[in-house]
Amino acid sequence: GFGEGGGRGFGGGITHTPAPEPSTEAHLEIFIKYLPSWTTEDDLKKLFTPCGPMQDPVLMRDTSTGMCKGVGWITFTSDAAFKKAIAMNGVAMGGRHLAISQGTVRAGAPKGTAQAPGTHTPALINEVVQSLIVDPDGVYVDATFGRGGHTRGLLAKLSANGRLHAFDLDPLAIAAGKELEREDSRFKIHYAPFGSMAECLKGEGALTGVLMDLGISSPQLDERTRGFKPEQDGPLDLRFDLTKGEPAWQFLRTVPRAELIRILRSYGEEDKVAARRIADAIVLAREAGSLPKRTTELADLIVRVKGREYQPMHPAKPTFQALRIHLNDEFDELRRGMAASLDLLKEGGKIGIITWKHLECAIVVEFLRAHELARNELPLMQVCVYIISFKK
Repeated sequence: GFGEGGGRGFGGGITHTPAPEPSTEAHLEIFIKYLPSWTTEDDLKKLFTPCGPMQDPVLMRDTSTGMCKGVGWITFTSDAAFKKAIAMNGVAMGGRHLAISQGTVRAGAPKGTAQAPGTHTPALINEVVQSLIVDPDGVYVDATFGRGGHTRGLLAKLSANGRLHAFDLDPLAIAAGKELEREDSRFKIHYAPFGSMAECLKGEGALTGVLMDLGISSPQLDERTRGFKPEQDGPLDLRFDLTKGEPAWQFLRTVPRAELIRILRSYGEEDKVAARRIADAIVLAREAGSLPKRTTELADLIVRVKGREYQPMHPAKPTFQALRIHLNDEFDELRRGMAASLDLLKEGGKIGIITWKHLECAIVVEFLRAHELARNELPLMQVCVYIISFKK
């Protein structure tokens, strides 16, 4: 959410900036989920041809295998064809039931497409810029630089006197940030966790706004050497900063069974039975000297003990997520980042946080509740007297 700062507290509450109006063609696009991995554009065209005229379908594909990643888009050229396609929601395909919904396209925004490898489309870019930039001359922080999508959007709205700092731990992100530094003197990239922004920004003065887009970016998922995707073969690493800490395969060599179960349940939201079975399989593999060191090896091990899911999500995805969050200390870093942001924020400044998972959102809400201030018009307690009358 985007919260207005009032000194030490979130007394300003939560504000919501209206999204731009949908474009005139938005209602003619459908978004399709749960497609089988073998799906091709021709398969979609054949399936939806009875609906009416359409543009060529678009699939999101895995950059390493070329296989469909489970989602696609089709834009129809008539309202009648679009309505017939929407009515096909739940249609069977390859043993699955497809989810078909209206595609969301905002004015001036790119349409749903297959994203080019190594690129990242910034989430809620219009809302971020409109909500966060309250003073074009201010000092701002993009705490999660990635490939600079949000950063460039913010810089476009700043004046010549405005300044923007960004943080990241990914070497490729830092390289992209250094290039942007050379292009724009108002910008500076910091190779550091965003929880350390207070130390990094000494002498900068109070901040006008801070943005955090939590989680992992598309370029990181596309980079097979990082090991973030269970479907993509590569070293089982899972670190954001490759110069610090230990990779996941080394961590699994020593982590106690009980601690691994806790990690899987707390960060991967695995149920008790699944977490125990996965932990047991890893411990047994460790004792047998066959502990996986590559992504697909661990993924295959988890599939064998957990079974495949009905929907497209890989059964090993929660485990990879849990290990990644633990190894990078993501949740404590979020808490440190929010605390540092609040300390540095000027009166009337804003903190914008984009969360993608319930676990992240819960941490943000907990922090908000711990630091918010009661307004005069919203006292902490109101005593209400109810008069109930009974009629015979």
